[in-house]
Amino acid sequence: MARTDLVVQSMPRTGAALDAAVVAAGVDGDAFDHTARRMLLLKNSGDAPATATVQIPATVEGQDVVDLPVTVPANGSVLLPPFSAVYRQANGKVYIDYADPTGLMVGVLELPA
Repeated sequence: MARTDLVVQSMPRTGAALDAAVVAAGVDGDAFDHTARRMLLLKNSGDAPATATVQIPATVEGQDVVDLPVTVPANGSVLLPPFSAVYRQANGKVYIDYADPTGLMVGVLELPA
């Protein structure tokens, strides 16, 4: 099972065309390098809601922290704000999994400095 590394798109001050910023969701999940300026865009072309899950590799007193489920509405989209360090895996990446990637598009946008 190999995750797809997403290409990060810099967001210019003049704005970004969101349709051009997405690719098909990876069958085995996706990943991107964590920074405090990167946002995740999820688009669903399906007629039913879709679920993406952002992994949280942390524990509190030996208990796993629950991952972040994200519901993307039918024929809709969700833009998630930059992730805190709690979402960063040991390799420095953020991991996204999908219940079913069919019809899902995903992109990573980086805010200007």
